[in-house]
Amino acid sequence: MSTEASGREGGWGALPAPALLALRAAAVLGERFSLEALASLTEQSPLRALEALQLAVDAGVPLTERDDGATGEFALPEALVRSLRNGTLPALARRHPDLLVQLIEADAPQLDQLVAREEIDVALCRTPAQIPQGWSFEPLLPDRFIVVAGPDHPLCKRRRLTVEQLRGHAWLAMPAGSAARAMFDALFADGAAPPLCQISCRIPTLLRAMLRAQPLLALIPASVVRPLIADGDLAQLPFEHRLEMDPIGALYRQGDERAGVLRFMQALKPA
Repeated sequence: MSTEASGREGGWGALPAPALLALRAAAVLGERFSLEALASLTEQSPLRALEALQLAVDAGVPLTERDDGATGEFALPEALVRSLRNGTLPALARRHPDLLVQLIEADAPQLDQLVAREEIDVALCRTPAQIPQGWSFEPLLPDRFIVVAGPDHPLCKRRRLTVEQLRGHAWLAMPAGSAARAMFDALFADGAAPPLCQISCRIPTLLRAMLRAQPLLALIPASVVRPLIADGDLAQLPFEHRLEMDPIGALYRQGDERAGVLRFMQALKPA
Protein backbone atom coordinates (compact mmCIF):
# COMPACT_ATOMS: atom_id res chain seq x y z
CA MET A 1 0.00 0.00 0.00
CA SER A 2 1.22 3.50 -0.69
CA THR A 3 0.12 7.10 -0.28
CA GLU A 4 -0.05 9.36 -3.28
CA ALA A 5 1.26 12.22 -1.19
CA SER A 6 4.75 10.93 -2.03
CA GLY A 7 6.30 12.33 1.10
CA ARG A 8 4.71 15.75 0.79
CA GLU A 9 4.06 15.91 4.49
CA GLY A 10 2.87 19.46 4.25
CA GLY A 11 -0.50 18.06 3.09
CA TRP A 12 -0.70 15.85 6.17
CA GLY A 13 -0.27 18.53 8.79
CA ALA A 14 -3.93 18.71 9.78
CA LEU A 15 -4.26 14.96 10.31
CA PRO A 16 -4.77 13.46 13.79
CA ALA A 17 -1.50 12.32 15.34
CA PRO A 18 -2.25 8.54 15.02
CA ALA A 19 -3.01 8.92 11.31
CA LEU A 20 0.12 10.97 10.73
CA LEU A 21 2.26 8.40 12.56
CA ALA A 22 0.73 5.56 10.49
CA LEU A 23 1.41 7.39 7.21
CA ARG A 24 5.00 8.13 8.17
CA ALA A 25 5.54 4.49 9.15
CA ALA A 26 3.91 3.29 5.91
CA ALA A 27 6.26 5.51 3.93
CA VAL A 28 9.24 4.02 5.76
CA LEU A 29 8.05 0.47 5.03
CA GLY A 30 7.42 1.18 1.36
CA GLU A 31 7.15 -2.07 -0.63
CA ARG A 32 7.56 -4.05 2.60
CA PHE A 33 4.22 -2.68 3.86
CA SER A 34 1.78 -5.01 5.60
CA LEU A 35 -0.68 -4.34 8.39
CA GLU A 36 1.36 -6.49 10.77
CA ALA A 37 4.58 -4.65 9.88
CA LEU A 38 2.88 -1.28 10.36
CA ALA A 39 1.50 -2.34 13.75
CA SER A 40 4.94 -3.56 14.85
CA LEU A 41 6.70 -0.39 13.70
CA THR A 42 4.20 1.89 15.43
CA GLU A 43 4.04 -0.32 18.53
CA GLN A 44 0.27 -0.80 18.52
CA SER A 45 -2.24 -3.52 17.70
CA PRO A 46 -3.12 -4.22 14.05
CA LEU A 47 -6.63 -2.94 14.76
CA ARG A 48 -5.33 0.41 16.00
CA ALA A 49 -2.98 0.64 13.03
CA LEU A 50 -5.86 -0.01 10.66
CA GLU A 51 -7.99 2.58 12.44
CA ALA A 52 -5.21 5.13 12.03
CA LEU A 53 -5.09 4.47 8.29
CA GLN A 54 -8.87 4.84 8.13
CA LEU A 55 -8.56 8.24 9.82
CA ALA A 56 -6.21 9.24 7.03
CA VAL A 57 -8.62 7.99 4.36
CA ASP A 58 -11.53 9.81 5.99
CA ALA A 59 -9.44 13.00 5.96
CA GLY A 60 -8.91 12.67 2.20
CA VAL A 61 -5.47 11.06 1.94
CA PRO A 62 -5.60 8.79 -1.14
CA LEU A 63 -4.36 5.30 -0.33
CA THR A 64 -3.82 2.78 -3.11
CA GLU A 65 -3.50 -1.00 -3.01
CA ARG A 66 -0.17 -2.63 -3.75
CA ASP A 67 -0.02 -4.62 -6.97
CA ASP A 68 0.21 -7.89 -5.01
CA GLY A 69 -3.27 -7.35 -3.64
CA ALA A 70 -2.34 -6.95 0.04
CA THR A 71 -5.33 -5.75 1.99
CA GLY A 72 -6.53 -5.05 5.46
CA GLU A 73 -8.87 -7.57 7.10
CA PHE A 74 -11.99 -7.60 9.29
CA ALA A 75 -13.10 -10.58 11.47
CA LEU A 76 -16.11 -12.27 13.14
CA PRO A 77 -17.92 -15.60 13.60
CA GLU A 78 -17.30 -17.89 10.61
CA ALA A 79 -20.88 -17.93 9.30
CA LEU A 80 -20.98 -14.14 9.26
CA VAL A 81 -17.56 -13.93 7.66
CA ARG A 82 -18.79 -16.20 4.86
CA SER A 83 -21.91 -14.08 4.37
CA LEU A 84 -19.85 -10.90 4.27
CA ARG A 85 -17.32 -12.36 1.84
CA ASN A 86 -20.04 -13.70 -0.46
CA GLY A 87 -22.07 -10.52 -0.75
CA THR A 88 -21.70 -7.55 1.55
CA LEU A 89 -17.95 -6.96 1.36
CA PRO A 90 -17.62 -7.30 -2.44
CA ALA A 91 -20.46 -4.80 -2.88
CA LEU A 92 -18.92 -2.50 -0.29
CA ALA A 93 -15.52 -2.68 -2.00
CA ARG A 94 -17.07 -1.73 -5.33
CA ARG A 95 -18.90 1.27 -3.88
CA HIS A 96 -16.11 2.45 -1.56
CA PRO A 97 -12.73 1.20 -2.82
CA ASP A 98 -10.95 3.49 -0.34
CA LEU A 99 -12.65 1.96 2.72
CA LEU A 100 -10.39 -0.30 4.78
CA VAL A 101 -12.26 -3.13 6.52
CA GLN A 102 -10.64 -5.72 8.78
CA LEU A 103 -12.54 -8.88 9.77
CA ILE A 104 -11.76 -10.60 13.08
CA GLU A 105 -13.28 -13.99 13.90
CA ALA A 106 -14.08 -14.14 17.61
CA ASP A 107 -16.11 -16.32 19.93
CA ALA A 108 -18.35 -14.76 22.57
CA PRO A 109 -15.68 -14.36 25.31
CA GLN A 110 -13.17 -12.92 22.83
CA LEU A 111 -15.79 -10.54 21.47
CA ASP A 112 -16.59 -9.32 24.99
CA GLN A 113 -12.91 -8.52 25.51
CA LEU A 114 -12.59 -6.70 22.18
CA VAL A 115 -15.63 -4.59 22.99
CA ALA A 116 -14.44 -3.87 26.54
CA ARG A 117 -11.06 -2.68 25.22
CA GLU A 118 -12.76 -0.78 22.36
CA GLU A 119 -10.49 -2.47 19.84
CA ILE A 120 -13.30 -2.84 17.31
CA ASP A 121 -15.71 -0.39 15.74
CA VAL A 122 -18.55 -2.79 14.89
CA ALA A 123 -19.28 -6.28 16.19
CA LEU A 124 -21.66 -8.56 14.29
CA CYS A 125 -23.26 -10.94 16.76
CA ARG A 126 -26.47 -12.30 18.24
CA THR A 127 -28.54 -10.04 20.46
CA PRO A 128 -26.34 -9.50 23.55
CA ALA A 129 -27.70 -10.57 26.93
CA GLN A 130 -26.49 -7.18 28.17
CA ILE A 131 -25.50 -4.26 25.94
CA PRO A 132 -22.28 -2.60 27.20
CA GLN A 133 -22.51 1.00 28.36
CA GLY A 134 -21.83 3.39 25.49
CA TRP A 135 -22.78 0.84 22.83
CA SER A 136 -25.97 0.18 20.85
CA PHE A 137 -27.27 -2.93 19.12
CA GLU A 138 -29.22 -2.87 15.86
CA PRO A 139 -30.86 -6.12 14.63
CA LEU A 140 -30.11 -6.72 10.95
CA LEU A 141 -30.78 -10.34 9.98
CA PRO A 142 -33.60 -12.56 11.32
CA ASP A 143 -32.47 -16.13 11.86
CA ARG A 144 -33.90 -19.50 12.88
CA PHE A 145 -32.84 -23.08 13.47
CA ILE A 146 -33.49 -25.54 10.67
CA VAL A 147 -33.14 -29.31 10.46
CA VAL A 148 -30.57 -30.35 7.86
CA ALA A 149 -29.12 -33.56 6.50
CA GLY A 150 -27.08 -34.84 3.61
CA PRO A 151 -28.91 -34.74 0.25
CA ASP A 152 -29.25 -38.56 0.23
CA HIS A 153 -30.86 -38.88 3.66
CA PRO A 154 -34.14 -40.88 3.42
CA LEU A 155 -36.11 -38.09 5.15
CA CYS A 156 -35.33 -35.73 2.27
CA LYS A 157 -38.15 -37.42 0.32
CA ARG A 158 -40.78 -36.50 2.91
CA ARG A 159 -43.07 -33.51 2.42
CA ARG A 160 -43.62 -32.81 6.13
CA LEU A 161 -41.92 -34.09 9.27
CA THR A 162 -43.09 -34.24 12.88
CA VAL A 163 -41.11 -34.37 16.10
CA GLU A 164 -41.86 -38.10 16.45
CA GLN A 165 -40.56 -38.83 12.96
CA LEU A 166 -37.33 -36.96 13.74
CA ARG A 167 -36.99 -38.73 17.09
CA GLY A 168 -36.39 -42.06 15.37
CA HIS A 169 -33.26 -40.93 13.51
CA ALA A 170 -29.68 -40.33 14.62
CA TRP A 171 -28.51 -36.76 15.16
CA LEU A 172 -25.17 -35.01 15.20
CA ALA A 173 -24.53 -33.81 18.75
CA MET A 174 -24.72 -30.06 19.29
CA PRO A 175 -22.08 -28.21 21.34
CA ALA A 176 -22.82 -28.24 25.08
CA GLY A 177 -24.15 -24.92 26.31
CA SER A 178 -25.05 -23.72 22.82
CA ALA A 179 -28.43 -22.30 21.80
CA ALA A 180 -28.77 -25.21 19.36
CA ARG A 181 -28.34 -27.75 22.18
CA ALA A 182 -30.93 -25.93 24.31
CA MET A 183 -33.40 -25.97 21.40
CA PHE A 184 -32.69 -29.66 20.71
CA ASP A 185 -33.28 -30.61 24.35
CA ALA A 186 -36.54 -28.62 24.45
CA LEU A 187 -37.72 -30.18 21.20
CA PHE A 188 -37.47 -33.74 22.52
CA ALA A 189 -38.14 -33.05 26.21
CA ASP A 190 -41.44 -34.93 26.32
CA GLY A 191 -40.01 -38.33 25.38
CA ALA A 192 -36.92 -40.36 24.70
CA ALA A 193 -34.00 -38.44 23.24
CA PRO A 194 -32.91 -39.46 19.72
CA PRO A 195 -29.64 -41.39 19.30
CA LEU A 196 -26.65 -39.08 19.01
CA CYS A 197 -23.38 -39.26 17.12
CA GLN A 198 -21.06 -38.01 19.84
CA ILE A 199 -19.07 -35.63 17.64
CA SER A 200 -19.79 -31.97 18.27
CA CYS A 201 -18.41 -28.98 16.38
CA ARG A 202 -19.27 -25.55 14.99
CA ILE A 203 -17.14 -25.77 11.81
CA PRO A 204 -19.35 -25.79 8.68
CA THR A 205 -16.90 -27.81 6.60
CA LEU A 206 -16.81 -30.58 9.24
CA LEU A 207 -20.59 -30.47 9.64
CA ARG A 208 -20.92 -30.88 5.88
CA ALA A 209 -18.52 -33.83 5.84
CA MET A 210 -20.27 -35.63 8.72
CA LEU A 211 -23.78 -35.15 7.33
CA ARG A 212 -22.78 -36.32 3.86
CA ALA A 213 -20.87 -39.35 5.16
CA GLN A 214 -23.57 -40.69 7.48
CA PRO A 215 -27.40 -40.57 7.65
CA LEU A 216 -27.41 -37.98 10.43
CA LEU A 217 -29.62 -34.98 11.21
CA ALA A 218 -28.48 -31.67 12.65
CA LEU A 219 -30.09 -28.54 14.07
CA ILE A 220 -28.20 -25.53 12.73
CA PRO A 221 -28.88 -21.79 12.28
CA ALA A 222 -30.09 -21.08 8.76
CA SER A 223 -27.47 -18.31 8.40
CA VAL A 224 -24.70 -20.87 8.90
CA VAL A 225 -25.79 -23.49 6.36
CA ARG A 226 -27.64 -21.41 3.76
CA PRO A 227 -24.67 -21.42 1.31
CA LEU A 228 -24.25 -25.21 1.70
CA ILE A 229 -27.94 -25.76 0.98
CA ALA A 230 -27.83 -23.43 -2.02
CA ASP A 231 -24.87 -25.41 -3.45
CA GLY A 232 -26.66 -28.74 -2.94
CA ASP A 233 -24.16 -29.97 -0.36
CA LEU A 234 -26.86 -30.24 2.34
CA ALA A 235 -30.65 -30.35 2.35
CA GLN A 236 -33.17 -28.61 4.60
CA LEU A 237 -35.84 -30.98 5.89
CA PRO A 238 -39.52 -29.89 5.97
CA PHE A 239 -39.99 -29.81 9.73
CA GLU A 240 -43.49 -28.81 10.88
CA HIS A 241 -42.32 -26.22 13.44
CA ARG A 242 -40.54 -22.92 12.90
CA LEU A 243 -37.71 -22.64 15.43
CA GLU A 244 -36.93 -18.97 15.99
CA MET A 245 -33.66 -17.69 17.44
CA ASP A 246 -32.07 -14.33 18.22
CA PRO A 247 -31.33 -12.21 15.15
CA ILE A 248 -27.86 -11.25 14.00
CA GLY A 249 -27.13 -7.56 14.33
CA ALA A 250 -24.50 -4.88 14.73
CA LEU A 251 -23.09 -3.81 18.09
CA TYR A 252 -21.51 -0.38 17.66
CA ARG A 253 -20.24 2.53 19.71
CA GLN A 254 -22.80 5.27 20.29
CA GLY A 255 -22.05 8.56 18.59
CA ASP A 256 -19.38 7.16 16.25
CA GLU A 257 -19.77 9.43 13.22
CA ARG A 258 -16.60 8.52 11.34
CA ALA A 259 -17.24 8.14 7.63
CA GLY A 260 -15.76 4.65 7.42
CA VAL A 261 -17.97 3.29 10.21
CA LEU A 262 -21.09 4.93 8.75
CA ARG A 263 -20.38 3.45 5.31
CA PHE A 264 -19.87 -0.01 6.75
CA MET A 265 -23.06 0.17 8.81
CA GLN A 266 -25.02 1.33 5.77
CA ALA A 267 -23.68 -1.59 3.70
CA LEU A 268 -24.91 -4.04 6.34
CA LYS A 269 -28.50 -2.87 6.24
CA PRO A 270 -30.96 -4.61 3.90
CA ALA A 271 -31.66 -2.68 0.71
